[in-house]
Amino acid sequence: MMNAKRKILEKIVRVDQAGEVGAQQIYEGQKLVFKTLKNKKDFDQISRMADEEKEHLDYFNDLAKKESIKPTKLSNLFGVGAFAMGIGTALLGRKAAYVCTEAVEEVIEAHYQKQIDELDGIHDDVREKIIKFQEDEVDHKNTAINEGSQQTFGYSILRKTINETTKLAIFMAERY
Repeated sequence: MMNAKRKILEKIVRVDQAGEVGAQQIYEGQKLVFKTLKNKKDFDQISRMADEEKEHLDYFNDLAKKESIKPTKLSNLFGVGAFAMGIGTALLGRKAAYVCTEAVEEVIEAHYQKQIDELDGIHDDVREKIIKFQEDEVDHKNTAINEGSQQTFGYSILRKTINETTKLAIFMAERY
């Protein structure tokens, strides 16, 4: 029988690895649109955030390999969906792309806080990384706000849809 600490670690690595794949794919979709539209400012801003997310993905990939933790069975689906979300939001305009970032990151900030609390006293090395990654996610959310994500009229349905989609992806990745 698997011990409780191991089960917690597997769940966290599986869901966070999937989330970082999703983040990469959202940003890849947005970068593709911004590059095509020759929007260097937003391409560079999205690229900076994508680079930080890549650090997170590399960490969870390495940890999964080290601990022999299999990724979620839904990883490919999440990747395709996230890429489509990135393209779609960027095609709606730069503010919609930043609404996407803000909406995802506010869910991830709370998600990471639950994991930080859950890991208190166990897997302290993983907990410290997640604390650092949470700080990055808050920075991404604040970048989106600074770029005008909250100055959008008519994007409340988009924001809510992305919030709920992110929550659903977390729920599914934790279980499959």
